[in-house]
Amino acid sequence: MTGMYASVRKYWSLTSVNFSNQLAYAAETVSRGFFILVILFIFVQLWSAVFTSQGSTEIAGLTLSETLWYFLLVEVLEIGRSKHDMTIAEEVKSGTIAYALVRPYNYLGYHFAYSAGETIPKLLLLAGMGLPLILFYAGLPPTTIISAVAALIAVSLALLLNFLIYSIIGLAAFVVEEVGPLRMIYQKLVFVLGGLLLPLDFLPSWLYNIAILLPFQLTTYAPAKLLVDFSWNHFGLTLTLQALWLTIFAVLLRLQYGSAVKRLEVNGG
Repeated sequence: MTGMYASVRKYWSLTSVNFSNQLAYAAETVSRGFFILVILFIFVQLWSAVFTSQGSTEIAGLTLSETLWYFLLVEVLEIGRSKHDMTIAEEVKSGTIAYALVRPYNYLGYHFAYSAGETIPKLLLLAGMGLPLILFYAGLPPTTIISAVAALIAVSLALLLNFLIYSIIGLAAFVVEEVGPLRMIYQKLVFVLGGLLLPLDFLPSWLYNIAILLPFQLTTYAPAKLLVDFSWNHFGLTLTLQALWLTIFAVLLRLQYGSAVKRLEVNGG
């Protein structure tokens, strides 16, 4: 029990130190905040025009207010994510991963704790910068305590799922020299099938039925939809799919990590 407590404290200290660093050096996050303001303003003008041209208060079951709050959350989740995959890939290419593996902590556990300390303040700052704009154009969020708690749970699992996927991309540097194309492919899939371009509800039914089962929407669309248009059915489906894909990617990452460690041992580090 004492060992477990010490281990938790060790990783928590990594998270808290990086959290403090992000707050102290927030210039990059603020610059991203201005970017999200531009994106959100474009979405406000675009979707206001779409709803006006349709002459309807709802499209695919979402009001204009719900749509704007939806885009705030998905953009915050995407722009605020950690870039730990780039760090992992660089460590693999430079060989410094061999030194990191012999340090007194789990390599992936270190990156998880460190990225958590980076991601949380980014999400809070980006949300805080985008909030006034959406409040001005959309009014108060169409949410309840239940939907807010459900969305928070889904966001937490989405961040964990993102960590697993981007860790796999970063460790792919053991096989391919440049992981940038892999990252770009995944980001484009999230853009189209994850609800960044538009809510999945606006897609053709056949494409929606495919996209809703894939992991891409679980990191963006699912949490945002729960916030603005909560239903117990969707909440249950989201948790089930997140648990399924978390298990799949956790197994893949474990196998990939084990293979990477063996490769280093065979080559003498």
